[in-house]
Amino acid sequence: MGEYSSPRADSQSSALKPSRPDCIHSSHGSLFHTPQTFRAAINERLDNPLVSLFRLGIRVLQFAFALASGISYAIELSHGSVHSDANSAFVFSQVLFGATLICLPLDACTIRTYKLVWVVEWILAIFYLALFATFYRIYTSGPVDPQNAGTDLGRMRRVVWMDLINFLLWMSSALFSSVMCCSGTKAAIKGHWETRRRRKETK
Repeated sequence: MGEYSSPRADSQSSALKPSRPDCIHSSHGSLFHTPQTFRAAINERLDNPLVSLFRLGIRVLQFAFALASGISYAIELSHGSVHSDANSAFVFSQVLFGATLICLPLDACTIRTYKLVWVVEWILAIFYLALFATFYRIYTSGPVDPQNAGTDLGRMRRVVWMDLINFLLWMSSALFSSVMCCSGTKAAIKGHWETRRRRKETK
């Protein structure tokens, strides 16, 4: 007498089959969900509400402090109170401010890649550290030289600490992006080897 397979049993057995390429078999035959591509690993982590909240919060802070810092330097440049020796540092601050405003929307567009974002963010973090060190030496480390005393000293001392905050924010963001990139790369490598293993098993 032939075996009878009910439609319900067929539907239950088909439900056990992986419907996504990210779902693979373990060595014990059980199913579990694991990302096998770079993008899948990034998506899995960004789907965490805490991770998304951290990323949104740090982007808002980066924009706010970059705006405050850039405008402060622009005001001093527009007043013509900057000595010629320090003029290059002020110009560099405006270039960095512009680069920050360009990088932030690009980060939003490449939210789920992270393959090169971490490089840009580390560069910005280093530049903000250099900016902080330059103006800290001029306005905070000791008495201000007469040639630099024409600026608003209170504003400049405040903006120095804004540069430090900008450095810390971009360093945190760069570390986050680096971890995401490493996670995606690790998942892609595992997925590659898993694909090769399954191909060998089917031969």
